[in-house]
Amino acid sequence: MRIYLPEVKQKQGEALHYRFQGKVKDYFDESADDESSFTLALAVRGGDNEIIISGEFQAEIEVNCSRCLRPFQQLLNSDINELFTVSPLPDKKSSPGELALETANQLIVSGDYLYLGEYIRQLFILSQTYNPICKPDCRGLCAGCGVDLNEGACSCEDEAQIDLRLLKLKEFHPGK
Repeated sequence: MRIYLPEVKQKQGEALHYRFQGKVKDYFDESADDESSFTLALAVRGGDNEIIISGEFQAEIEVNCSRCLRPFQQLLNSDINELFTVSPLPDKKSSPGELALETANQLIVSGDYLYLGEYIRQLFILSQTYNPICKPDCRGLCAGCGVDLNEGACSCEDEAQIDLRLLKLKEFHPGK
């Protein structure tokens, strides 16, 4: 994913619109086995010393619920508003990967292209939910026998699981 900067600078502040689509495993997570996809829609404006990008990043990925461990599709959505500083031409030995890393980590653009691969990869990682949950009322797994509580009650004996020192607390019910 790259944007040709002389074209952006020539528009003198007018927005150029770009749209990138692809598979998550091709750009961000090589270990992904599913067919998760992403869409990146950008408006790019620029002048002599700065490039402004704004837009939206969306991805639909398969994750496992942190409570019941079932796989489900999660929609990631992240807004992008970033200002990149244009620096003098880079060293001729710099590869596109090195330029992408500099762009992502320091928000500095060198040369004729704005390489967004590393920046978007980092955005993808940061937009993921730490503990994804398949549904808000997911009951998870029984800590004793491992049965999925969304499918029904478990066969564990609740009394055997309770610490005897805390048994008196079971009698307390705030609704009474």
